[in-house]
Amino acid sequence: MPQAPLQPGWDCPQAPETPAKEIIWKSERLKNSRRVWIFTTGDATAGERPLAVLLDGEFWAQSMPVWPVLTSLTHRQQLPPAVYVLIDAIDTTHRTHELPCNADFWLAVQQELLPLVKAIAPFSDRADRTVVAGQSFGGLSALYAGLHWPERFGCVLSQSGSYWWPHRGGQQEGVLLEQLKAGQVSAEGLRIVLEAGIREPMIMRANQALYAQLHPIKESIFWRQVDGGHDALCWRGGLMQGLIDLWQPLFHDRS
Repeated sequence: MPQAPLQPGWDCPQAPETPAKEIIWKSERLKNSRRVWIFTTGDATAGERPLAVLLDGEFWAQSMPVWPVLTSLTHRQQLPPAVYVLIDAIDTTHRTHELPCNADFWLAVQQELLPLVKAIAPFSDRADRTVVAGQSFGGLSALYAGLHWPERFGCVLSQSGSYWWPHRGGQQEGVLLEQLKAGQVSAEGLRIVLEAGIREPMIMRANQALYAQLHPIKESIFWRQVDGGHDALCWRGGLMQGLIDLWQPLFHDRS
């Protein structure tokens, strides 16, 4: 299909040099425990690698593993050497509570999880090297993190973001759009990939409204309307293309 999302890396996966490391994160703030996967690629100076935080990590670690694809794209110099952190959602109940615009979740990630990760796989603290990526509620959560902690999360990769939340009927604007219109948050300085499928009409409308609000900073936004729906086969390609787009400036930094 002419408007189908690209699938970079999925056509030529390569076995990773080292496997992902699985840890258990016991959060005092959230009062729960979950699996987290840490994966590093390439040969970069420790502490200089960019960081990507992937929500719904259990899916990308187990159901549709990204390790061979990230390895391939790094070898082909389409992605820089990086540290990837995949966070398990635990279950549907926790996911529904923690991902939609939950400050406690993101404070726990910053104050508890990232220091644990850094002790295992050092990464850069620069916001412009840090991506938060998610789908559906995860896409909403990724943009929420960027808008509320831009000093830490400077790049947002949102796929099929649930920007209708908390008004599922779609008759009222979602909370992030309301905050942007009221000037309570600003996307200035962020780099954002915003992707939605034409076969998910409520989500597409909410994403279009959000993109219209972000239009003044369109130079730093990658808007993609894809011929697909709420579908992991679409998301997997958009995830890799989004990482490529968001980290492209790093190759200029090295030249």
